[in-house]
Amino acid sequence: MGKHILVLDDDLFTRKLIGMMLERAGYRVSMAANAQEAMAVLRQTPPVDAITCDLMMPDVDGLHFIETLKQEAQFAHIPVVVITAAGLQGAIEKAQEAGVAAIIEKPFLDAPLREALEKALRS
Repeated sequence: MGKHILVLDDDLFTRKLIGMMLERAGYRVSMAANAQEAMAVLRQTPPVDAITCDLMMPDVDGLHFIETLKQEAQFAHIPVVVITAAGLQGAIEKAQEAGVAAIIEKPFLDAPLREALEKALRS
């Protein structure tokens, strides 16, 4: 079985699309619609090897989730690949400062996503 990836995105279509792309590439996938669900997955399932995360979500945005993740010792090492709408330069810069492994702007293709995850998993 491949590496375990957590897909965090509030949009059901996007979440399913990313999940399908990653499963086709041989990854095991868990999905979460919000930060609370994502933290539950992280605490209850076998170890997560990487996370894809949208920045713009209701309730807790992706940036706050990433900052919270990096403050928790058991999760701080997990690489995060941000997948977000183009044109959010300020949020993208803050995500880079928070230590994300890569940023992919929507719309995206599966090859750049796989490449970003593979690079993040190697580091």
